Amino acid sequence: MQQVFGNILNKLSMKLGILKRLLLLCSIIGFFVFGTKPISNFQHQSYYKNPSTFLIDTAMSSLNWKCAHVGTLKFNNGVIIKAHGEIKEINLSIDMNSIKNTDIDNELLQGTLQNVLKSIEFFNTKKYPESRFESHRITKLDDTKYNIEGDFIIFENGICTNFIGTIEIKKDSLFFTTNTIIIDRTDWGILYLSANNKYPKKEEANFVVSDTVFLSAQIVAIKKH
Repeated sequence: MQQVFGNILNKLSMKLGILKRLLLLCSIIGFFVFGTKPISNFQHQSYYKNPSTFLIDTAMSSLNWKCAHVGTLKFNNGVIIKAHGEIKEINLSIDMNSIKNTDIDNELLQGTLQNVLKSIEFFNTKKYPESRFESHRITKLDDTKYNIEGDFIIFENGICTNFIGTIEIKKDSLFFTTNTIIIDRTDWGILYLSANNKYPKKEEANFVVSDTVFLSAQIVAIKKH
């Protein structure tokens, strides 16, 4: 009887050991598969030989927007790569929760607009706190002027666009200013208050906001040593 009972205990012990190993394996897999996606960090290793890497000074940089009203956005981070005497990469992470209106004096109305822009009807910043710009091709036009092509990524959906930017480097500081960048919000499915919304809500009646959004950036970046 004792031998039978001992065999049962040994089998249970073996099964518990296997179960523990399976739980450990599942927890490791779960960490990599289901872990929270972090905000993009573009401080990556460049593919270019002996590149100069400039990291954005987020306190000194901003993205301006205009669409019925005007305002600003801040950057989470960003990197600009120079190699072989030319700018090769521009990658920017935009903090969508930083969206701010600057042309309404009344604080209540200003706050209302900012909350609407953060809501699910527009940029849904609770679910998508980050937008990005990732360059694909940068063509030098003269000593400081570049044609920049890349994806604006909103809701994890990238739409290709191009614009002109001026970049000057003074010692370890880089100054990047864009011409006006024109995007269409409906390209990302933002149809609220759009004249092109085929299924408007009741509150949208007789009220339309332009689909065209005008952007411009003023960026300061510091050389990484």
